[in-house]
Amino acid sequence: MEIFEKDDDVLIVINADPDALASAMAVKRLLRYRVKHVAIAYPNEIRRLSNIAMMDLLKIPAERLQNIKARDFSKKIMLDSQPLHLPAFEKIDFDVVIDHHPITTGWEAKHIDIRPDYGATATMLVEYLRAANMKPSVALATALFYAIKVDTQNFEKYANLADAISFKYLFNIANKNMVRKIE
Repeated sequence: MEIFEKDDDVLIVINADPDALASAMAVKRLLRYRVKHVAIAYPNEIRRLSNIAMMDLLKIPAERLQNIKARDFSKKIMLDSQPLHLPAFEKIDFDVVIDHHPITTGWEAKHIDIRPDYGATATMLVEYLRAANMKPSVALATALFYAIKVDTQNFEKYANLADAISFKYLFNIANKNMVRKIE
């Protein structure tokens, strides 16, 4: 939070999938009263029907990165990825990088939180919300719940205790009927 100021316009850059979308929603919630404006942008074309349904049903305000001028934003955040993951990311200087994938090198940011032992970046953002004493809305909880479910492949893929604790925390807040509709 120390990185952000009231007059900041913040760009959250993601490679749009459930984990990244949910994480972006969580960061947007965390920064709601801290900065002037937050936008979410992604470079990839969203084709998977469940991802389209997630964006539509949960009303996730995200737009194509190609339609945004990154230089118009005073702060930039990357979620669920790292700056050298895609060529579209390489020209952007990120202030914050939060990810659960293996650590890459050759880039810098003011705040880096990479936890490759986590099953989902959404789990990390649940921890951020809880640390800030912010209870997620039903829509945000649904997105985070679904993201953890997808990235851990229903806990059949690698997950740790933090993933399970976050999933359990979200269980009674999330709209599980909406999750079924997305799926």
